[in-house]
Amino acid sequence: MKIHIALAATLLLLGSAAALAQDYVPTPVTISTEKVKLNGKVYYAHLVMERQTLFGITRAYGVTEEELYQANPNLKETGLQKGSILLIPVESKKADPVKEAPKKEAPQAQGYKEHTVRWYEDIDDIARRYEVSAQEILDFNGLTTRKLTTRQVLKIPVKGAEAPAPAAAPVVTEETPAPVADTLTLREPVQEPAKEESADSLLLNGRPKDVVDFSLLLPLKADGEPIEMNMDFYSGVLMALRDLESEGIKIHSHVYDLYAGMPDVETLCRSDFVLGPIANRDMEAVLMRLEGRVPVISPLDQKAGALSMVYHNFIQAPAGADNQYEDLGQWVREDMGSSDKILFVTEKNAGSVMASVSIRSALAHRGLEYQILNYGMSEGRQIPDSLAQTMVKNGVNRVIVASESEPFVGDVVRNLGIMLGKGYNVVMYAPSKIRNFDSIDGSALHDLSAHISTSYHVEYGSPQVERFVSAYRALFRTEPSQFAFQGYDTARYFILCVARYGNRWTNCLGQERTRGLHTDFLFEAGENGNRHNMAVRRIIYQPDYTTTLIH
Repeated sequence: MKIHIALAATLLLLGSAAALAQDYVPTPVTISTEKVKLNGKVYYAHLVMERQTLFGITRAYGVTEEELYQANPNLKETGLQKGSILLIPVESKKADPVKEAPKKEAPQAQGYKEHTVRWYEDIDDIARRYEVSAQEILDFNGLTTRKLTTRQVLKIPVKGAEAPAPAAAPVVTEETPAPVADTLTLREPVQEPAKEESADSLLLNGRPKDVVDFSLLLPLKADGEPIEMNMDFYSGVLMALRDLESEGIKIHSHVYDLYAGMPDVETLCRSDFVLGPIANRDMEAVLMRLEGRVPVISPLDQKAGALSMVYHNFIQAPAGADNQYEDLGQWVREDMGSSDKILFVTEKNAGSVMASVSIRSALAHRGLEYQILNYGMSEGRQIPDSLAQTMVKNGVNRVIVASESEPFVGDVVRNLGIMLGKGYNVVMYAPSKIRNFDSIDGSALHDLSAHISTSYHVEYGSPQVERFVSAYRALFRTEPSQFAFQGYDTARYFILCVARYGNRWTNCLGQERTRGLHTDFLFEAGENGNRHNMAVRRIIYQPDYTTTLIH
């Protein structure tokens, strides 16, 4: 009987343990798509979910626990906490788990290897990879055109192998896409008497260049209904070329519509620089193909800076989001008074965490103390009571909104308006994205004296902007958008750099801040010969409903 009782008790315990084991299933780890750059290093910003473990996270991201502890100094003390943000290092020498794993090559058979064409590859890319000529690949596969299609399977010859019987080649009539616009040749620059320069000066500055040659890559969709944003950017570039002509600069421009396909690599490599593409996917494809042989400039995407960790000769033209957040931290530091208080507002379980991580890092770097208010949309109605317990009456409450979610920011603005009505002195600091939120009444931003750090801002009252707008209207019979301004500023700045400094023009970026119509340029050298624009504009929404550019 005792044996039966003991056995029954054991089975009961085992059953309970099994039930508990079934109940506790670790939450799968999904690789974050959010990346932030702090102190020159790029990290994944991982939002910790309930029941996730250190083992699961390190395994998913391919890092060690020690690397996590180094990136998150308080992790050993606090452990994993649901809803917290974990920084996970992205090393350039490691495989990026977000990217598609490389396809395994087929084993050698019958004197050839098989290669499946990826969307970003052309015949020259594949030839370089396997150390054969492009013509050898064409002959071996019986192809009569260099045009390839995604997922096409090619036989790559091994030395000494004979080509198989020619296969029927697909009928392709289109070769390398033709430029959208003819090459634009402007008149010769005015030649000044040569000056004697030191060896150090020549190493840094090089010599002026007679002709600037650049390629512009944009998805214009010129054969169908053009994409308005990209056409506006292109129109701004044309305006820059027109003005540079009047200043005596000679330019060869080559404009390619990416809807017609990617241009030939060797053609791009003959350019002084490549401007574009716009989308991250296309930008990475170009960087992979050019292999650092020519500078590639990201013209619009503020979050493309993470590509610089992997690819050489990458230039981030607009100031990145991380630079804007860093500037917000510095701005708060400059504004702080002895009786002021910093309140840091974040959204619970937010999908995007870049703003939160970057701004908190900027505040910590400057030794600023702050109080966190973390809430969800369902709690919005109770927040004024929490704010009343947190805010000071005898100083300025400097509220930093660390979110790019329009509904949440709108709720924060509403609650801060309530606090203004109760007599609290409130100044709001926020990322530039909130300026595009249609659901937020512009007057509310003025009431809160919103302080915005941004890559872009146009002072329409300035003479330079007025001249540009007038000329743009006359030429294109429409108003210039922000993309037209950005196309103008970006093309003008980089063409002038090449014209002034020649082949060593990238060495001269960052010597001084250059102000454009829409954006400013001040570059910082990074790893792998990369450059990042550090110039951020500061604007304040004034109580009289004007907007002031102060930096």
